[in-house]
Amino acid sequence: MKLVRVEELFEVKYGVNLDLNKLEEVSINSPNAIPYVGRSGKHNGVTAFVEKISVTPNPPMTISVAGGGSVMSSFLQEFPYYSGRDLFYLKPKVNMSKPVLLYYCTALSMNKFKFSYGRQVNRTLAQLLIPDITEIPTSILDYSIDDSIGIRQFEFLNNKVSSVGKVLGNQDDSNFKMLQDIFHMYNGVASSNLAIQPEKANEYLIPFVRPSKWQSTSYTGYVDIRTVPQNKVFPAGTLYVSTNGAGSHTYSYVSIESFVPNSDVTVLIPKQELSLEQKLAYATLITANRFKFSYGRKPKGDKLKTILLPVLKSLSLNSL
Repeated sequence: MKLVRVEELFEVKYGVNLDLNKLEEVSINSPNAIPYVGRSGKHNGVTAFVEKISVTPNPPMTISVAGGGSVMSSFLQEFPYYSGRDLFYLKPKVNMSKPVLLYYCTALSMNKFKFSYGRQVNRTLAQLLIPDITEIPTSILDYSIDDSIGIRQFEFLNNKVSSVGKVLGNQDDSNFKMLQDIFHMYNGVASSNLAIQPEKANEYLIPFVRPSKWQSTSYTGYVDIRTVPQNKVFPAGTLYVSTNGAGSHTYSYVSIESFVPNSDVTVLIPKQELSLEQKLAYATLITANRFKFSYGRKPKGDKLKTILLPVLKSLSLNSL
């Protein structure tokens, strides 16, 4: 494969370098909102939306590259944006489609292993080797993002979520109930009472779930379903909430497979049948109460029972 230096395909520029704490953070829907891209490896690098000021923003359809922090995190920015310190952007020297720019985002990110907190990207960015544009596969060049399955699925789900949000926005106080009036609550099992395995070595092992900010990291291991009380084994599609941990309390999810919760997880079984969409909506609504709690004030007992939630049974989510 033919490799070329970044500077042969892109102009390497340093971003506008604005301090977020000196800007006014606003809602994404604000008429003068503009993305603020930091050195984050998440959310396309966007860490906030701020009020636009007289400073000329970085141009759209450029690739933002984190020089520090989540070093070499590279994202395509489709709109004008502001940026913080140690944030570079790459402006193509030749015409590049969106799929090609996304391809180069991946190629750039694969250089992450060369750097660290103590060895950040600076002048070396321009010298990094990436595939020449002649090496890009035809499948990338011919790919239509706007008509892809992923985009269609996103638009479908976004329409459903937006519709639910509009309905919820019109709820009044009479449509709210305490969590204990909507769900039966069941506590999990203490880990000291179980033999936890690090991997799923056989079909009898199912996930043992702990509190976590991310559902993907909530598996603390696997336990043998034959050794666990059956009333502590819950099926896929079960709603549960984290009740402990400074960084993980109140986060709520719907399980994707059978599992056993630990003693810091409370399972919520609806008193009336709920659709998957309704359970996911409740998971989001319960998580939104996170600001009320802390490590010293956990969402346990009466504090969890008395969380106010809108009654979703009147919503025709399946028809949205």
